[in-house]
Amino acid sequence: MQTTPLPYLRPVRAGAVPTARPRNTGVYLAVALGYMLMLLPTQFNVGIYTTQIPPYRFLLLASMLFIMAQLFRKKVRLGWADLLVTVATGWIIVALFVTTEATEAFTSTVAQGADILIAYFFGRSTLRNLRDLRLLLLLMLPGVAFVGAVMTIESITHTHIIQGFASQITGKPLMYGSSPRLGLLRARGPFPHPIGAGIFLATFLPIYWLSGMRGWSRIIGIAASFASFFAVSSGALLALLGSLGLVFYNWLSERIANFTWQIFFVVAGIITFALELGTNSGTVSILIRISSLNSATGYGRVQIWRYGTENVEKNPWFGVGYGDWERPIWMPESIDNNWLMLAIQFGVLPPLLILAAVLLALIALSRRSITSNYIDRRFERAVAMSLAIFTFGGATVAFWGSIQVWFFVLLGIAVTLGQQNRLVRAPAMLRPARGPQEAMAYRQPVRLP
Repeated sequence: MQTTPLPYLRPVRAGAVPTARPRNTGVYLAVALGYMLMLLPTQFNVGIYTTQIPPYRFLLLASMLFIMAQLFRKKVRLGWADLLVTVATGWIIVALFVTTEATEAFTSTVAQGADILIAYFFGRSTLRNLRDLRLLLLLMLPGVAFVGAVMTIESITHTHIIQGFASQITGKPLMYGSSPRLGLLRARGPFPHPIGAGIFLATFLPIYWLSGMRGWSRIIGIAASFASFFAVSSGALLALLGSLGLVFYNWLSERIANFTWQIFFVVAGIITFALELGTNSGTVSILIRISSLNSATGYGRVQIWRYGTENVEKNPWFGVGYGDWERPIWMPESIDNNWLMLAIQFGVLPPLLILAAVLLALIALSRRSITSNYIDRRFERAVAMSLAIFTFGGATVAFWGSIQVWFFVLLGIAVTLGQQNRLVRAPAMLRPARGPQEAMAYRQPVRLP
C-alpha cells in the first residue's frame, strides 16, 4: 500500500508563534554604536568643564529609554548574569565614593555606569536572536574592513591615519607612546591602545568565520580580523592565534567524535592544575611570559602582577580608586591587566563578579548550542569563542573607552543568546537534509580508535 510521504518538519522554538516582520530598531542602534566605537577616536571627545566625554557615551545614555522600554515590556528576561554585572557596577560606584573626592566620584560614576552597566544592557536589549546578530555583522562589515585596512597601512607606512586625521580636524594632539616592533608601527587605528585594537579585530574572526554568512561578506570579515596582526602586540597575536585554534578545534569536533568540547575543557583544566602545582611561578606568571614578545615586556608584566596583587591584599574591598598604586619607582603607572586593574582600583569583588557573569554566559551558550541546528550551533559557539578570547585578552591590557564598551556589549549579546528558547526537536527521520550544510548536521563524526 502506497503511503503519503511525511512533510519536512523544520525545528521550531518552544512557544514560538508566527509574527510580523521583525523590527530592526535595536539592530540599527547597535550599528550606530559600533560605528561610533570604530570611527570616532579620543580626539572627538567633548569637553564639559573638566570632563572629557566620548561621543558613544551620549548614545549609551540616550539608549536608556530604549533599554527601559524593553525591560518594561519584558523583552529582556533577567537572570543571574544581569545581577552579577549590576552588583559589580554598584560596588564600583560605592568604591569610588569611598576612595575619591565627591565631585570626581560623581563624574566617574556616570562614566563607569555608562561604559559597563548601560553597555551591557544595551547588548542585552538591542539584539534578540542570531538573526539580529547576523544583520549587525553584515551592516558593520564596511566599518570593520575599513579599520582593518587602515591599521595595515598605518603599520607598514608608520603613519597614524585615523587619529592623525582626527587631530588635524579637532586640533587636539595625538598621544602615542609605543615603539616600533619587527620593523612595523604598532597600529591602533581609532582605539586608545594597539593591544586593544588588535584584540577588538581578533574577536571578529570566529563570529565571521562561523556565522553562516557566505561569499565575500564572510571572506572580508575574516580578512579584516587578520589585520589584528598589525597591532604587533603579544596580546593581540595571542587573541588571533587563540581564535584560529578554537575555530580549528571546532572543525575537528564536527568530524572526529573523540574531539569533544568536554575533553577540551578537561585537558585544559588538567594542564592548568599541573602548571600551578608543578612550577614555582604558577600558571599566571607562565602565561604572562608566554604572552610577551620580548623578555623585558614579560618581566615587567610579571612585576605588575606581583606588586599589583600586593596592593589588592592591602586594599581588598574598595581598592585605591584612581590614586597611585604602590610599586617601585622604576615601574610605569599603567597596569597591563584589566582584571588586576579593576581589583586594584575598586577591590577584588567587581572583577570576580564580572568573570562569573562571563562564565555563566559561556555555559549557557554551550548548553544552548547542543539543541541547535548545525548552522546556528556553529554561530552560538563562535560567540562563546569571541567572548572567551576577549576575556583572556584582558590579562594583557586594560579595557577602557571603546574597547571596554564593546566587551560589555558582547557579554550582553552572549547572555541574551544563551537564554533563547531551546529547539523542539523532531525525529531525524522526519527531517531529511537539504543541501550539504544541513547534511553535515546529521552526519555522524568519525570515531578514532
